[in-house]
Amino acid sequence: MKKSLAFFIVFLIASTAFLLPLQASTVPYWFKEGTYIKYAMKMPYNPEKNEVNIFMIWPRLLPKDAYNRIKEVYEGDAGLFKIDNRSIISLFVTGDSHLTFEIFNVTNETALVRVTLEMNNVSVRPGVTLPRLVLSKVLHLNLSNMMYYEEDGTPIGPPMFFINPTHPPKKGDYLLTPAFLKKYGLRGNDIVVTNVSFTWMEDKILHTHYRDFIPPYLFVESKGAYIIDDLTTGESHSVLIELIYEPDTGILITTIFADMTSELTSLGVIGAIALDRVNSRKLKKIIDEGKDDREWWAQGFNLYDTNIKLPDYGSGRSPSTPAKYFFALSLVILAVIFLWTERRRKR
Repeated sequence: MKKSLAFFIVFLIASTAFLLPLQASTVPYWFKEGTYIKYAMKMPYNPEKNEVNIFMIWPRLLPKDAYNRIKEVYEGDAGLFKIDNRSIISLFVTGDSHLTFEIFNVTNETALVRVTLEMNNVSVRPGVTLPRLVLSKVLHLNLSNMMYYEEDGTPIGPPMFFINPTHPPKKGDYLLTPAFLKKYGLRGNDIVVTNVSFTWMEDKILHTHYRDFIPPYLFVESKGAYIIDDLTTGESHSVLIELIYEPDTGILITTIFADMTSELTSLGVIGAIALDRVNSRKLKKIIDEGKDDREWWAQGFNLYDTNIKLPDYGSGRSPSTPAKYFFALSLVILAVIFLWTERRRKR
């Protein structure tokens, strides 16, 4: 009995030592000053008529400089069009779009994240096209609860561009808080996680502009909610969010749909009908060639550039961080069962 107890104590200490580093930090190892991640939705040089991306904008959320520029172009000199802060503006984009995250001013408790959405060849209204439009804001991230906050203390929601690999999102978690939506007059359902899975494209290589990825992937989804996009008429649209993460680092590989997320909605985006049209053409080609059973092209905002050192999988892959965590935890549980069984047997 003494030997069993000694074995259990040693095993528990060793297991706890392994688990503590995983539990101690709420941010991944790469989250530090100067880190950047850039995503792209590329357009062909000569897009077809139907190859256009649409971003639905809630004017009240726009950065001030972007609001003024859009207002000037949208309303024009004739004054035939007026921005109504109670309804959306649709931006029609026929050029490349880039979404960039830059981390700075990192302390033990907080960090600043600069979020920039750059769109090229943007039609604000019929007959008026901007060669380039940039939406950019600096968001305050609380590292203890992984929540963005506005300067007045209003919680926005968790980051989209990464998750904590040891504590992935779970069903019911808010992607945007009710307090934030209410503040800006956005009415509708709660926008929460409805599905989390490690089985998305489980047998397929995923191609992005930056590099290829291999499974498993962490799939996070929100569907079923709606948001009113015209407070005068009551018109609304459904909200669909599908995000794919690399489970070892926790970084976002690609969006599938990203109608409303903390960062994009903070810039004014409350809906999107948008694809990486270059990758969509590549995907169509591999589907036509019958290769889609083993590979896939990311069609949303997919990884384009970063200074994060990503894992080199080689010919295979070790268990992801969450898998390692739960494996270690299961060993501790087995040790407890072993001790309990030994005590019963001795009796």
